[in-house]
Amino acid sequence: MPPYLAGRESEQRLIQSHLDHLVSNAAPGSDIVIYGPRGNGKTALLEWALREARTRKIKTIDFSSKEIQSAEWLEHQLSILPRWLRALRGLSAFGFGMQTLGSAEARISSALALRARRRGLVVAIDEAHTLAREAGQHILHAVQRLGRKDLPVILLLAGTPDLPRHLNSMEASFWGRSEILLLGLLKPGAVADAIRVPMKAKGRSITERALAQIVEASQGYPFFVQLWGRFLWEQMADPAAPATVEDVNRARPLFEARRSIYYRDRHAELEGVRLAFVAARLSQAFSDGHRRTNREVNKAIGPALESEGRDADTGAILTVRDRLHDLGYIWSAGGESRTYFRPGIPGLMRYVARSEDFDMCPVFPQKAMKQPYSHMKR
Repeated sequence: MPPYLAGRESEQRLIQSHLDHLVSNAAPGSDIVIYGPRGNGKTALLEWALREARTRKIKTIDFSSKEIQSAEWLEHQLSILPRWLRALRGLSAFGFGMQTLGSAEARISSALALRARRRGLVVAIDEAHTLAREAGQHILHAVQRLGRKDLPVILLLAGTPDLPRHLNSMEASFWGRSEILLLGLLKPGAVADAIRVPMKAKGRSITERALAQIVEASQGYPFFVQLWGRFLWEQMADPAAPATVEDVNRARPLFEARRSIYYRDRHAELEGVRLAFVAARLSQAFSDGHRRTNREVNKAIGPALESEGRDADTGAILTVRDRLHDLGYIWSAGGESRTYFRPGIPGLMRYVARSEDFDMCPVFPQKAMKQPYSHMKR
């Protein structure tokens, strides 16, 4: 967990509002779905929400999708009744009579209803884009059943950009009525806060010049910001003095080495799905660092497919575009409407282009800083 969750204030306020409903023993009216490219802090926000719930004495259940193995496993994990009592028929729990609960989904709903007594319940599932279909249907529809009964329960899901498609495949279309939180890159002011605030909490500080270099090098990507915070802390020479440009320069090789490993893994992932060449060609469309429309992205993908001797009809282009979006290589700045696309992971496009032996203009040029980041708007 990052020591300070910067740049997510609006998301935090929304989550707190939902939790306040549970404290009042009222249904919040909607669930919460968080998704975005990897490394943008989805798990961190999920963990923050669970901590907030526990401070309010709200009960929590949190799973990784890989843990949810079957409906039977879910029943066993969720039930608060003794085994012999669970075997009985005729028990009624909050309006769910077990004599009528023949389905696993209904029995899971009954178990959740028991847990939601008094101060509500938060059911959180991380990596929900890998949730097994059958077990996922049971838990998702069970929580939805409770929502229709106005019980104080929130379902909190987090996953990568393919989460909506995965939920639709499980016939969980109700997710579209949830509060949707799209997590992308941080603005410069939030990056600065992510470095400065934790340091201040430890009685340390950083010069504006040093901070500006970190903001530029991280390019707003939360995972990179976290790496910078770690390596800078390790390399600060004088514990009593502010972190300087010299400290940043000592931390830079460590950061760049870790970033290279990360980029190499993402490039290998693209190779594994036969999209590395297409991704490299697509990077040329983003060489000026500006966003691109659907049409512009599609026009860049088509020739790349043709040059590999692959189908380049509309269906094939859209399939490739959606796959690159699901992998977080590109990210729809306009949300689900996908009006515009931006690079999902800063600098990865340049790395992929070089790995595929493409010559291109510098990618994502950084604007000169005209004022200290401490005074920049979020």
